[in-house]
Amino acid sequence: MLHKVLVVNDNELLLLIAKKMIALSNFAEETITATNGLEAIEYFEDLLQNERPLNEAPEFIFLDLHMPTMDGWEFLAVFTEKYAKHFPNLKIAILSASVDMQEMLMLVKYPIVIDFVSTPINEEVLNTVLAKYYATQYQKA
Repeated sequence: MLHKVLVVNDNELLLLIAKKMIALSNFAEETITATNGLEAIEYFEDLLQNERPLNEAPEFIFLDLHMPTMDGWEFLAVFTEKYAKHFPNLKIAILSASVDMQEMLMLVKYPIVIDFVSTPINEEVLNTVLAKYYATQYQKA
């Protein structure tokens, strides 16, 4: 079980479903949410600026690509450039209502992204993502 997960999605219903499924499946002890990439970036900026302990940071992010204000692509670019080095164990799964092969190919340039999953999140998806997360952690060791 992970300590903390962040779900970034502008759809309030999908956020609610994700929080419920994560809690029911014991994927993570705590789920926090953001409704766009900018809110998520501000969260990580706050962690760094206020020198909060890294154990307060999420270990995993479920990220929607299509959101207003700052979409998932913009979040990935900013996070990778400015924040990833501070959170080396953090991994991301992309959330999408449909599988777009073009988008999947574009994600190759982001090694932090370990999966592309369909919404809404279910227990099978969470189990698969958790296994992939732990596999990436053991590869580092």
